[in-house]
Amino acid sequence: MSAQAPLPGTRVRITLSDRPGDQAVVRVIAAPRRDLAHGGRLSPALAPFADALLVDVSVAGTTLLPGAWVEREVLERGAPIAPTPVTAADLRPPAVIAGSSERAALCWGETVWPLELGGVVAIPDSARAGPHPLSRLRRLVLVAGGRRSEIGLTLWRDPGFEIPWQDVRLLPRAAAWFELAQVPPGMRYADAERAQRVGRARPFS
Repeated sequence: MSAQAPLPGTRVRITLSDRPGDQAVVRVIAAPRRDLAHGGRLSPALAPFADALLVDVSVAGTTLLPGAWVEREVLERGAPIAPTPVTAADLRPPAVIAGSSERAALCWGETVWPLELGGVVAIPDSARAGPHPLSRLRRLVLVAGGRRSEIGLTLWRDPGFEIPWQDVRLLPRAAAWFELAQVPPGMRYADAERAQRVGRARPFS
C-alpha cells in the first residue's frame, strides 16, 4: 500500500489461527485526517488517532468489533479482498477516557463528555486511547468471539488480565462509565453528534 490512507470500504482478511479458513475481515470505515477533519483540522478528541484507521471487524458475517482504531500495518499486512460500501450508520467509533481522575472526559469519537470521578476512581489502561497493531487486534477478535482460551500468550488467558480493548464500550462495566459521563441511555453515536453539533452534525458541514 502507498502512504495514502486506504479508502472507506477497503477490506482485507487477517488470519486468526493456523486452521484453514480461520480468518477475520477488516473493513476501513474512515481515515481521520482525510475523512473526519473539518476545515483541514482534526477534533482534539480524535488527535490520538490522527494517523490510525477506524475499522470494523467481522468473522463469518458477524461483526465482532463494530469500531476499532488500528495501525495502518493491519491493512498493509492483510490480504486484500473486494471492497464494500460504507454508510453513515457504520461510523461507530470507540469511546476512550482522557485526562486524570481529577479531571477526566469520555471522548466518544468527536463528542466529549466530562467525567466527574472525584479524583478517586481509577481509570483503567484498557479505556485509554491507543490504536491496535495487528498482533493485538488478532487477539481481541479471538476474545470477542469467545475464543480466549486459544490465544497462545498465557497472560491473555489469565482471567484476571485486563483485556486492552482501548474502548470503553467493550469494558466489563461499560454502561457504568457512560452513566458517569451522563450519556443518555440508548444514545447512538449519530445522536451524540447531533447533541453536541459535531462531526456530521456540525453546523454548515
